[in-house]
Amino acid sequence: MRKEQIFIRAILYAFLAGAVFQDLTRDKIYNLWILPGLAAGLIMSATKGAASLGNAFLAVLIAFLVLLPVYLLKGIAAGDVKLIMATASFLSFQELYSCILYSFLVAGAISLLIIIFKKNKHKTIHFAVPVMAGAMIAIGGFV
Repeated sequence: MRKEQIFIRAILYAFLAGAVFQDLTRDKIYNLWILPGLAAGLIMSATKGAASLGNAFLAVLIAFLVLLPVYLLKGIAAGDVKLIMATASFLSFQELYSCILYSFLVAGAISLLIIIFKKNKHKTIHFAVPVMAGAMIAIGGFV
């Protein structure tokens, strides 16, 4: 793996770790965290050329369009949609598709554990955790 790819993954993981921390401690992900993450992904794409930047913008748009119905059905919150959109700026289309799929699978597993082991069945899950797990699975782990 090239040093550039390792650097990009490190930035993505740091961004997602910050989002997880905010989601777990404050029950929301602030735009002041999301916007710099989105900008970092787009800037890193721009350094690879105009085609890469165009693909990053398209990935962000696709993430929005895929997740908008889920948001409208109150399946996830707006901050979660924005988090996946920012994450999309770092990923290829295949990685984005896998990240979304794995994020929902991890969220489903967490929900199942809550149903089995918790008395408070109306607990919401912090979706930043499944997004980080989904991104890590989609791009192949830490390194």
